[in-house]
Amino acid sequence: MKKVKLHYAWFILAAVILIRGFAGGGINMTSGLFLSPVSQEIGVGIGSLSIYLSITSIVMVFWLPYAGRLINKYDIRIMAVAGAVLQALSFAGFGFLNKVYGWYLLAIPHAMGATILVNLLGPILINRWFSKNAGTMLGIQMAFVGLFGAVLQPVTSNIITQFGWRTGYFFIGGITFAVVLFTAFILLKNRPEEKHLLPFGADTETAGKNSNFTQKDQLEIPEKTALHSASFYLLLLFMIAITGIGVFTQHIPTYGSLLGYSVRKTGSALAYASIGSAIGSVAIGIISDKIGSLKTCYGMIGIGITAVSGFLLSQRSFVVFAVSTFLHGLVSSGIMVLAPILTLKFYGQSDYEKIFAKISMGAPIASIVLVPGYGFIYDLTDSYRAVLFGMICLLLLASLCITVGWKKRCTKEGCPQWRKNRYDGRQKRS
Repeated sequence: MKKVKLHYAWFILAAVILIRGFAGGGINMTSGLFLSPVSQEIGVGIGSLSIYLSITSIVMVFWLPYAGRLINKYDIRIMAVAGAVLQALSFAGFGFLNKVYGWYLLAIPHAMGATILVNLLGPILINRWFSKNAGTMLGIQMAFVGLFGAVLQPVTSNIITQFGWRTGYFFIGGITFAVVLFTAFILLKNRPEEKHLLPFGADTETAGKNSNFTQKDQLEIPEKTALHSASFYLLLLFMIAITGIGVFTQHIPTYGSLLGYSVRKTGSALAYASIGSAIGSVAIGIISDKIGSLKTCYGMIGIGITAVSGFLLSQRSFVVFAVSTFLHGLVSSGIMVLAPILTLKFYGQSDYEKIFAKISMGAPIASIVLVPGYGFIYDLTDSYRAVLFGMICLLLLASLCITVGWKKRCTKEGCPQWRKNRYDGRQKRS
């Protein structure tokens, strides 16, 4: 009986789960736990302290394109270690601070590292190592981010309660740094070629027979062409619009209180949102692999409209409110799963890292504008009705953007700008 050898892509998936689990589920998902104890001890308001989170989002917007280029140029292990130094050690460094401006300054390297470890590393490595079921793998690693957060949040709360917030920063920052370094040196490999392998799911025999066909006809859109196409800006706008739905999570506790529900009930509803996010991460990846990313986008938008409509009717029933938060969690989870899949479908593998990094700018842009925007609307109106109707408009905008963007994307049958660039290149060579 022939022994089946485990493909190294599964070790890459394990590495991505560990890195994103601690960097995302650990550092990012525990950050809010420190705001209250830190603000009380150093004598500033929570609002003033939380400005560092806004600085983080702003830095990400400007750093994402450069980070994508660096990952495309340098070995992924070097980039992972650099990300750990920037994000994890900066987070641990918060524990030494006594003045609020220290958080503002360290937010810059913290954001640069988080961009590499949380936003880019997972999708890029999965795209390199899995030619089959990449959407499912993206969903699995996103689900584990939530599971790591569910474990590390109560652990961090207990550490802060028993030993203080400084120890909490040291613990989460230190353990994340150690895990990323260990994983980078032991498990990570840059590309399948290093192990003399094809990506998981690639058919060796078919690839050999059809190698000439693949080189000639495979759709590979260069970054310059992508950035001058309407499809790029429509896809970016889609990301901003759909992330605008996800960031409402920050306002669900306030909205639940406004509806008259207790803190305990609102907390239960948020737990349903976390469950929805974990289920949705895997489900959206699997469904995208089965029926295609465009139909999955439409399904996600439909669920989003149902969730927002449920929020509008939630005053009458807590069950409606809880179901709406669950559905909202499903939609929120789809953002990080669909973005890399859509980038690949639109532009291919050639400049994937660089283009995906720019598409990913939509998420922090939405956070910077819409999280405070929703708050200002609530402050002015003492209601979230205008916000919820605005979210329905965002979902309709997302539907329009992905529909038109899909039609305008480059295909083998038609991409005038791509054909023009290739023709001009041949003319120059001749």
